[in-house]
Amino acid sequence: MGIRESWNELGTGGKILVGLAVGVVLLAVLLVVLVVLAAVLASFVLGVGDEAAQTTPTVSFDFDYDDSTTTTTIRHEMGDSIPASQLRVVVGERRVGWADGGGAVSGDDGEVVAGDSITVDTQPGDRISVVYDGPDTTSTLAAHEIHEVTVTAS
Repeated sequence: MGIRESWNELGTGGKILVGLAVGVVLLAVLLVVLVVLAAVLASFVLGVGDEAAQTTPTVSFDFDYDDSTTTTTIRHEMGDSIPASQLRVVVGERRVGWADGGGAVSGDDGEVVAGDSITVDTQPGDRISVVYDGPDTTSTLAAHEIHEVTVTAS
């Protein structure tokens, strides 16, 4: 027996019940779609749906220790440009701002770009960190420890 024959055999009460069941299911589906649509729309209107901007720059620094002058040159090798006012170098307990410490700034608007460097006084055993002080976050971009240089006579 097919669907058409089953439908025709139903009485009026049965047809009403089937109609009500189909109506309730359709209403439930439409309600779910409406709730999902409202949530998506609200998230974009309220800014929840915005993608979070990258708050910490991606950058690579190189550290070069000169034992004859007991200084370390820190060079921005590659990556994002960073405002010099938001970079500082920490050596032990000393904190030196990139621009305040005589660091090179060759980017537009006082930004540190690849190739720029700063030289700081260091000693073997010192730990050097390049720290980013952004508007939303503070993070260490690079760190290096100065190791004792040993020379052996042959």
